[in-house]
Amino acid sequence: MTKFIGQWVRAVKFSRPSAFPAIISDHMDALLHPADGQRYDSKSAFRRVTRDHGLVEMGNDAPIGRPAYEPEGVRADIEQSIQMLNEGYQPEPVESASTLDGAAVETRFIE
Repeated sequence: MTKFIGQWVRAVKFSRPSAFPAIISDHMDALLHPADGQRYDSKSAFRRVTRDHGLVEMGNDAPIGRPAYEPEGVRADIEQSIQMLNEGYQPEPVESASTLDGAAVETRFIE
């Protein structure tokens, strides 16, 4: 590739050394730490509190190598429930139920 600078010259690509080294600052915008409720504007202080509370700081990467979880006996319970429904099983009607505070609530079935 050529470039015109008063006359045609061959352009050479080169990288210019930076004037300053790359410096990663310890400062960040203040964040509220979920473990102790304090605000931190220092990355190192935030990470120290995280470690002190036994927590792990994670980035944007998704966890890998997580084993598939299936509780024991659930598949058999589901198969049994489906079989009972296919055979015509209908649960007994519920007349009333109660809330957590003990107040009775009327339950209706729509047919």
